[in-house]
This record gives sequence, structure tokens and C-alpha cells, in this order.
Amino acid sequence: MLPLHPLLTHVVSKRQLSGRSRQAVWSVKTATAHYIVKVVTDPSSRQFEREAAVAIPKQEGISHALPLATGRTATTAYGIYPYLPGQTVRSVLKETPELAPRLGQETGQALRRIHDVTAPSEMMSWSERCQTKHDRYRAAIDGLLEPTWIERLDRFISERIPLLQTRPNQLQHDDVHLDNLLVEDGHLSAFLDYGNHDYGDPWHDFVKCGLFQVETSPVFARHLIEGYFETEVPSDFWRMYSLYMAMVVFSALVWTKRFDADGMQAMQKRVQRIIQDHAGFQRDIPLWYET
Repeated sequence: MLPLHPLLTHVVSKRQLSGRSRQAVWSVKTATAHYIVKVVTDPSSRQFEREAAVAIPKQEGISHALPLATGRTATTAYGIYPYLPGQTVRSVLKETPELAPRLGQETGQALRRIHDVTAPSEMMSWSERCQTKHDRYRAAIDGLLEPTWIERLDRFISERIPLLQTRPNQLQHDDVHLDNLLVEDGHLSAFLDYGNHDYGDPWHDFVKCGLFQVETSPVFARHLIEGYFETEVPSDFWRMYSLYMAMVVFSALVWTKRFDADGMQAMQKRVQRIIQDHAGFQRDIPLWYET
């Protein structure tokens, strides 16, 4: 059921869309505007207020799906977003894969601007939060990965984890994948879904690149990274990237077991590909980037 809000008066049409579990998503057209409305059945949730508080530097031609209004009822919390037109990068690349280099470059350049936003001063350091989160996933990995690989990855991560201490605390989109990017007239036009946004090492935003994007378009993924840096990709980036990809082996498997058990077989294959891409984490630059 749609919330009562001044923006949602004179509704002409409404259509429920697919959304996350425990979240309903509606496309709502009024006499004067088109909105996306997200509703969660948790009136204590502050997800939408957190998103509304994000201030992203303006970028010509790029929109960001952030709430225009938020609110709550006795049983729900909700956010009202502008409807942003366009096709997802995933659907565009299926039809016109030759656009992958341009869209990758444009996404990298736009992501760099998102990362210009500094974390609130009171926020705990990225190194502490990243280590704590990894420790939770590590404690739950038994039975999901071969013990030999757990031992190898533990050793690799323990050697690299001191690098976290030098990394900055900047805004992370934290869900940069092909279905959260829109295209209009052959150019990147919008970033969707800041629901998982966080603050920390901006380079952590490239985890989804190696986890998911390369399966659809390694060309897009490669140009995303190159567009972000504009010049040569620094070796320090690859050292951090390989650390985060080793960590994501744990988090991806544990998350899938908890929230998408039917997808476990696919995630197991994905994890094996990551390990192969990094030659058992004997190399920092993944094979997909160099082929």
C-alpha cells in the first residue's frame, strides 16, 4: 500500500516492481510527475533518511537516485525517489556490446566524483570497520570453502591487511553493478540504489567489478578502472584490489548462504573464477584485465 504523502496526490497510475526482500517498490505516476516509491515493513529503519543525507557533487549529464522525501507510518518506512529514464547498462550491452569501452570510461569518471565526498568526522576508521566485518564473515565460512583455500587466503589477507591503515574514508556507492547504472542516448546517465552506501576506501567500490561485471563484459570492467584513473592504473590499486577480492571470497559465500541459498552453486563457481583470475592469489592483476 502506498504511503500518504503530498507528492503522491492525484495518482494516475501505479505499478508494483520487483524489489529486495522485505521491500516493496512502486512506479507511481501522478498528474504532474513520475516517482519510484520504496517501502519497508520496519518503521524504525533509517535507510531512506541516510540516503537523503548524501550530498554528491553535481556532474553534467549524470543523475543520482536519491530520495526527494522520506517518512514513516506506524508499520513502515518509505522513500520517494525521482523516476530516472533509461536502460540499464546490462541491457544496453546485450544489444550493443561495442558501447562497453565508452560506458566503462564514463562510469569510472563519474564514480571518481562520487568518491570526492569525505566521511563524517565522527565515523570510525575504514581499517577498523573493514577488519571487523571480515572477521565476522571469516567466523562463518566453515563448510563453504575447502580448508586448504581458507588457510591460503587467511595467510594472504593477514599479510596485506596492514595496508588498510593508510586508506581514506570516502563515500562508497557500495553496489556498483550493471543493473544500477542507466544509459540514455548511448551515454551513462544515472547511478541507482544508494541503499547500501557506506564510507571507506573508495577502491573497495571495484569489488563488484571483479565479482559480477566481468561475467557480462570484461571490456566494460577494464575501461571502468581505466576511466577512473584516467592515466596509468597505479600498482597500489592492484595490491588493494587483490586484498578486497580475497576478502570477498568469504563475504560472498556467507552472504549467499544466508540470503540466497538457491544461488550457492553459482556463487561457488564465481569464487573459483576469482581464485583462478588471481592464480591462487599469487598475482594482483587479474587475468580478465590483461586478456
